[in-house]
Amino acid sequence: MQITYSKFEHKLNGFLKSYLEDDSFDRLKERLDLSEDKADSLSEKINDFYNQQLQIDKNYSKDRIRVDRIITFSEKTLPKGKFCKFLIELARICLSEGKLELASEIFRKANRISDNDSIKAESLFGLADVFSRKANWSRSLEAINKANSIFKNLDDLRGVAKCQNFLGAIYGEMGDIHKAKRYLQMSLSLINRDEDLELAANSYTNIGIIYNIQECPNDAISHLNRALTIYKKLGNHKNASEVNLNIGLVHFDSGNYESALFALDEAIELAKSNGFLSTLSLAYLAKSQVLIKLDNFYYAAEFTDKALEISHNSDDKLTLAEIYKVKGIIERHLKNFVASETYLLNSLRINNNLNNELNAAETSFELGVLYDNINDSNSKKSYLGRSQEYFENIGATTKVERIEQILGFSAS
Repeated sequence: MQITYSKFEHKLNGFLKSYLEDDSFDRLKERLDLSEDKADSLSEKINDFYNQQLQIDKNYSKDRIRVDRIITFSEKTLPKGKFCKFLIELARICLSEGKLELASEIFRKANRISDNDSIKAESLFGLADVFSRKANWSRSLEAINKANSIFKNLDDLRGVAKCQNFLGAIYGEMGDIHKAKRYLQMSLSLINRDEDLELAANSYTNIGIIYNIQECPNDAISHLNRALTIYKKLGNHKNASEVNLNIGLVHFDSGNYESALFALDEAIELAKSNGFLSTLSLAYLAKSQVLIKLDNFYYAAEFTDKALEISHNSDDKLTLAEIYKVKGIIERHLKNFVASETYLLNSLRINNNLNNELNAAETSFELGVLYDNINDSNSKKSYLGRSQEYFENIGATTKVERIEQILGFSAS
């Protein structure tokens, strides 16, 4: 029978070949493929009724079984030191494919069995990344600070710079913009930007996002373009797609909708052709927001629903909150005010639970606009007031002026 491999399996096969001797790789691959052959032949013998009952998405269990067998085989084949490095790389592959639970388990195993401080630091860094993708900020901060301490003790400046950059990204996600910017600039000061291109580009990207939040579009675009140039040079399509997404968001916030669509279409093309589903979901969502501004509400709804469909298999509550916000905006424009309120309140609840001040302020603003539309002045003042307080604190004057305009008085 012809064996077909998913994108994740292709990645695993390439990774295994780089770590294992040819005969070991062949033996492992034989075992992995044989188990799938047997499963396929068995499923053909099950009657239609039972087969229908058993029709579920089996990719997750299939991937878990594959990864478990890879770990078991490699632990017997590789020396301990090399096996621990192997685990870190394997966990990163799982993380990049959105398999957060698998990644978490593998990072924990590497941390538990290794007596090498560098491996322990890298495993903690990986766990911090897993926690941040679940918006579990307290555990993410705890893990990254432990990793940072180990890197400092090892005099590993690059490791420290990685941690500072990551801390900046976390505080940016939480909405603490001033602290985020401080960590990101510290990260850049610790590296040679001409040599450590990947980390430099990552820092440029995060600083560009912060500049956009602070309503400095020129600085944002400048940093994002620097990152994009580096990622293209490195052939890093995933990060290039994410940077194009962020460039699109800067143009969107600046009201340059045609430029926003151009950048977002670039992001979508890269993400779709390479199977970067989490980025694709966010790019669809961003495009739907541009389409709302262009009064294409039904197309916007299609892109939002597709983003929701893609994000179903991930545990990304931040994206879910953003999807609810956009769906609420669409329903408001379609005059479905009850549905709009429900979506926006759900979005706000999730953001408040995650302590995400920036997203909570943005959703509160959209609720204020909704209540303005339906002449609920008390609710309007309450939600716009919360939003205004946050944007005043981060110096987002354009947003503050717009809020004051809706509230009915001009800035003094």
